[in-house]
Amino acid sequence: MKKFKTPLLIACILLVAACNKLSNNIVPSPVNQKTKPASLTIVILGSSTAQGFGANPIDSSWAKKLQVAVNKTTLANFINLAYEGYTTYNVLPSNCIIHGKPTPDTARNITKALLYKPNLVLISLPNNDIAANYTNMEILSNFQRLTHVLDSVKVPYIIFGTQPRDFSAATERMQLKTLNDTLKSVYSYHVNDFLMSLSTPTYSIKSTMEYGDGIHLNNAGHTVIFNSTLQHPILKQQLEQ
Repeated sequence: MKKFKTPLLIACILLVAACNKLSNNIVPSPVNQKTKPASLTIVILGSSTAQGFGANPIDSSWAKKLQVAVNKTTLANFINLAYEGYTTYNVLPSNCIIHGKPTPDTARNITKALLYKPNLVLISLPNNDIAANYTNMEILSNFQRLTHVLDSVKVPYIIFGTQPRDFSAATERMQLKTLNDTLKSVYSYHVNDFLMSLSTPTYSIKSTMEYGDGIHLNNAGHTVIFNSTLQHPILKQQLEQ
């Protein structure tokens, strides 16, 4: 993972110090699973797109398609903790309570994800933070909190970049681009980037990818994310082990 550059580095260190101190103590705990043991466990953290919204039927969602594709060659256990409306705050470590912000969901956050002893964590939080008027600085700080925990227990991860949304304000649509670019700059090969494949030149959803509500993607849009994820080098590395 690349390090934050000045002045972003200084600001983020101050924001995450308190949470990181406690997060270092997070240790994955065993989970009783009655299902057949899998050779690979993949946990998905995210919001409605990762949950499958916009896909019809649900098996056309990127997460379901990925599960089917992976299991053609590898016995994999997929655990999808995504939930509609969630932002980066909802999936922070359970001990990371930030005044005035959403409380981490202990049933669907990074702490819960690690209980499954994952081989890989997929983080898909494409634009709800922007809709909630969070700045790029605080969004990136939350991603650093999440990746700090994952790095500390040596669990690989893929961060999904932003996806287009029909925001009425041009500033919000441009933030989709600037946040996506910054994620790529900071996290490099960890990022799953598909923004331009889904977007108009002004970062609204392409008509061919539009579910119809200005927020979610249709089957074609989910397929773009699925293909990008399936070809991601970090996923490929896990499948080759």
